Amino acid sequence: MHEPQFGGPIWELTKALSFSTSLPKPVREIAILVTGAHFHSAYEIYAHVIAAEQRGLADDTLATIVAGQRPGDLPRDQAIAYDIASALVNGGVLPALSYKQAVEAFGQHGAAELIYLVGLYCMVSVTLNGFDVPVPEAERR
Repeated sequence: MHEPQFGGPIWELTKALSFSTSLPKPVREIAILVTGAHFHSAYEIYAHVIAAEQRGLADDTLATIVAGQRPGDLPRDQAIAYDIASALVNGGVLPALSYKQAVEAFGQHGAAELIYLVGLYCMVSVTLNGFDVPVPEAERR
């Protein structure tokens, strides 16, 4: 980290949203990939496709999300995560119905965690793009 006064607090937030999570791991990966795809963040997409595969998400589902589209066969919790992330990265106030569905699916704490997660990965994606962080050379072939 070239600027630890910024990177340090961001890393603390990243750890808080990664290691003390209440959301199911596939739900988190859906939200992160929607965000990374929105920003065309190559490294973010690369890293979280791997994580999503390890969490059992199908390649066709991941390819659809990375292409900026909503898979039609997502389980309800993953569909809610997709819709929340998509609404947030596209700007404006989160629709009340989407928020209500998130609270019903994940509880008040989980809905807040999902919103913070998308916000964090907006910053991560923009930062990776700002510094033009590439995918590892072996993955480009």
